Amino acid sequence: MENEKDIWQARKDFMAHLRYTKGYSKGTCYGYNSDLGIWGRWLEEAHHDWSRCSHVEVEQFVSWQMRERGVKPHIVARRSSCLASFYKWAMKNGLVDTDPVYLADKPKRPQRIPVWLEKDEQARLQEAARNIDDLPENIFGKTRDHILDVRRRYDFLFGLIQNSGLRISEALAVKVRDVRQVSGVAKSVRVIGKGDKERLIPLPEAFGQVFAVWINGRGGEEFVFAKKPGGKPPGAPAVRAYLRRLVDKAGIDKPISPHKLRHTYATRLLEAGAELVDIQALLGHVNLATTQIYTHVSEDRMANVVAKL
Repeated sequence: MENEKDIWQARKDFMAHLRYTKGYSKGTCYGYNSDLGIWGRWLEEAHHDWSRCSHVEVEQFVSWQMRERGVKPHIVARRSSCLASFYKWAMKNGLVDTDPVYLADKPKRPQRIPVWLEKDEQARLQEAARNIDDLPENIFGKTRDHILDVRRRYDFLFGLIQNSGLRISEALAVKVRDVRQVSGVAKSVRVIGKGDKERLIPLPEAFGQVFAVWINGRGGEEFVFAKKPGGKPPGAPAVRAYLRRLVDKAGIDKPISPHKLRHTYATRLLEAGAELVDIQALLGHVNLATTQIYTHVSEDRMANVVAKL
């Protein structure tokens, strides 16, 4: 090997590679950083050298997660994938002589059927967002008008995701200049997705009409979902928390998150006859294999139809 580095320095260099060479998002890099941290701490406790590991240590790490920590298979599979990328990079840069992950017996990522909202549930969620009977007159010094503005902002945010399939990070980053308007109707929205890849997503006519009214009069550099004029949008954790409250209010008994609203968009596209390659392009998936989880949606529905015969 060209030089010796401890795993923490190697991890730091790998993160720089992912962020600045590969163009990965901060969120993705955070996930890699966290997974490698778990691997590094396990190695230290087991007194193993990261640069001289074999497939035996990787399999022990997998077993430790599943048996002693009760980690779910899909998370273990993700961490194994992270290690595979890390060691491939390390080999390429002369930090290790062999790849311990390649020959390791790793858990397969389980195929999970996505969760989505049915059309009637979408209507109930929208009704819950637009029903203002539950809004207080004042809370923490905020007037009812301010609270109403917050509710409207989230209503449009969740509406945009359901009508465009944007990731929550993409939706929050949308600025007024990114929305193409024609004759008072929002026709499409431009986003920069994972890997800094740009895509243009058309919007349904009905949503485009009300969305254009929502952003009317705002400057091009302003965030569409800014908490105040010229300010920044809310953070993703706050958005998820607000959605959970609306889902409870709507009486929907499903684990709905902003990402599940993205699944809902893909499901509606599939029902409308869209091909998987079309859904792949609209969602911004790099690989068609990622989009293929939606074939299980149609298969599941067909099974239900057949069962009624």
